[in-house]
Amino acid sequence: MGGTGGPSHSRAARSWCAALLALVTPGCGVLPSELNLSPIYRHRLDRDGSVREMDVLWPIFHYRKNDDGGWELRVRPLYRHVSEGPAAAATEHQFLWPFGRVRQAEGETRSRLFPLWRYHARLNQEGKRETDWNVALLVWGGTSEDGTEDYFGVLPFYADLPDFLTYDRFRVILFPLYVGLEKGDQKSHQFLWPLIGFGGNQEGTVYWHRVLPLYGVSVDTERFERYTALWPFVHWGHEAIGTDDPISRFFLFPLVGWQSSEQVQAWTALWPLFQEIREGDRHYKLDVLWPIYRQRELHTESEDLEQWWVWPLVGHVESTTRDSWSFLWPVIWWRRHEDHAGVETHRAVLPLYWRVRRERPDGRADDFLKAWPFYHQTSEEDGSRDWQALSPWPWRSRYGEGVQELYGWIWTLAAGRHSADASSFELAGNLYTSSERDGRHQSSVPLLFNYESDETGSTLRLLQLIPIPWGAARAAPDED
Repeated sequence: MGGTGGPSHSRAARSWCAALLALVTPGCGVLPSELNLSPIYRHRLDRDGSVREMDVLWPIFHYRKNDDGGWELRVRPLYRHVSEGPAAAATEHQFLWPFGRVRQAEGETRSRLFPLWRYHARLNQEGKRETDWNVALLVWGGTSEDGTEDYFGVLPFYADLPDFLTYDRFRVILFPLYVGLEKGDQKSHQFLWPLIGFGGNQEGTVYWHRVLPLYGVSVDTERFERYTALWPFVHWGHEAIGTDDPISRFFLFPLVGWQSSEQVQAWTALWPLFQEIREGDRHYKLDVLWPIYRQRELHTESEDLEQWWVWPLVGHVESTTRDSWSFLWPVIWWRRHEDHAGVETHRAVLPLYWRVRRERPDGRADDFLKAWPFYHQTSEEDGSRDWQALSPWPWRSRYGEGVQELYGWIWTLAAGRHSADASSFELAGNLYTSSERDGRHQSSVPLLFNYESDETGSTLRLLQLIPIPWGAARAAPDED
């Protein structure tokens, strides 16, 4: 599964596919370019006689060329190989999807078998190879070719890991006995996590220490001073201490709390049920029996925002860039968001219906509509479109990647696709399939007939093999 295994995987997939093609298409040179004996066998050939699509023992084996010049092989529902681009600029293996994946692209290799394995190899900014891996989210390791990184850890016993969770460095010895963290210029040491600890930066402008539940101190000399005693009950301190309007605060959790300064007045009672915050004319927020009622206003140089809701009945947010309504939260939504890339609108009655439309400044648009679980349709800014019935998988984009390709045969009754130079339609199990590409039409029904039409004429083949001329050659276009 590591980086050194990727090329051999790609060669194995190509060899496997070539062997499969040779086995099932020994007579492609004499067979019609459209042949449908589903579910046993089906193929569709390109003008040059190469295989564009092929099914063997549908839905198990499927091969197809992709529009980017690459190809893919599926052994549904267990495995899928994708080779992207004519030069195989990227290759990918998916198995037991979504748990297993191996991908190679531009000198980078990623592999996973969640939750048992993860591996990542890449070139750093200096062109040196780096690798990171973990086993079962418990054993972690990594190295770099230039020797700047060499780590290993076995959680919860010992670990010294870079870029873990949100930290630059994460250290553990017999967790929770000791935890050490680094982020930016700050370091911390914690014992019996999270009860006892101390940390800060080297300059001493940021520091903290605590022995919970007895006391805790956290200070950033340019931003805040925070203290706690008998945690989590008593809290006090100052905020915005580096500004012209420092804020004093006190909180007796969860009974009562307040903040005050020349510009800021805030209180809470029975937190989080009742809260009010007022920051001059800049910010106002009121919560009554949270989350049932909220009123909020925010006025800055970059944004004017007004928000209110009576949860779960109705809510509204309006600002410089967006306008949003909700009803019977989270069932009914209407949202509009505008930025430099255009206008995006969302309409949803969950889980039955949603539509997302993105309008570009140049007039082009993307559009997605879903009537769950029956139907979806997508229109892209380049003019391509597709639709499908049924459509029970609720996610799309990266959350839907690989699902339709390996499992869609289970629920798809019909599907259609259209682009600038091609279109296709298919019924479940290849009961009817058709394609328009490069001025050529091909279609078929299993065993009964196939049909081909291009500039040379049209042919209907009964029982897939008996040819019947069906039309004259198309007239050549007049030349100027």
